[in-house]
Amino acid sequence: MDRYLLFKECFPQIPLCREAFEELCRGCEVLEDGERGFALIKGNELRLVCVGEAFRGQGTGSGLVRRAETLIGGRGFDKIYAGGFSSGLFIGIPAEDINAPCPFWEKLGYVKTGGCAEMKRSLSDFSSKNYDIPVPEGVEFRITPVCPELKAAVAAVEEDWVQYFDGCEVFCGYLNGELASFCILGDDETCLISDGRRTGSVGCVGTVPEFRKQGIGLKMVALAMEELKSRGCESCFIHYTHLNNWYAKLGCEVFLWEIFSEKQL
Repeated sequence: MDRYLLFKECFPQIPLCREAFEELCRGCEVLEDGERGFALIKGNELRLVCVGEAFRGQGTGSGLVRRAETLIGGRGFDKIYAGGFSSGLFIGIPAEDINAPCPFWEKLGYVKTGGCAEMKRSLSDFSSKNYDIPVPEGVEFRITPVCPELKAAVAAVEEDWVQYFDGCEVFCGYLNGELASFCILGDDETCLISDGRRTGSVGCVGTVPEFRKQGIGLKMVALAMEELKSRGCESCFIHYTHLNNWYAKLGCEVFLWEIFSEKQL
């Protein structure tokens, strides 16, 4: 089985090259059903299920899911997760939108727990000058070393994000010298839109509560994308977001909706 070709058949909207697919799959355990389909698992996570179009509706998908459940349950886990947060290949249940029903998974006993959008923006035609984003006087933007002040600002937005702010490059906005907004900058990512060209990303984007609704966060993301373009990135990846309408103001597009679910074993 050529798993990459089967993946592309199942997810034609994801512009992932073969090398990136193989890199993102590394470390996952593979369950196969001949040439019909395969599943990837890691720990108690069902990371990916692919079934060829000619074999759908014949029990191949449900068989792979049940095999994954048996294997994961036999290793002492009492719960299995389908979809969720990861910086690698972790595709939830694809859907038309975040509120879409999932009859296949519901029949197998999975309960929906949330969802997100995966987004992208071509940088070939991007310029922050094309977007009129007014900000207050005294605003400036720059790359900031990770420090206690930065981590305190991150914790004020989302405490769980602090763990991701070690050993990374952070682009920030300041208002009158006070740290107002931040995002992690990646300029050579292996991710769901890695197509063989240099790919950038902005992640864990946040604005400290007292500085919101002033355009600072959006302006910061626009300038971060400009920085990625200057480094040779062809596109920008926005991972695991619920703010699709906000990012759309900069021309970002949803290429995949994901629904996350879990099941007690």
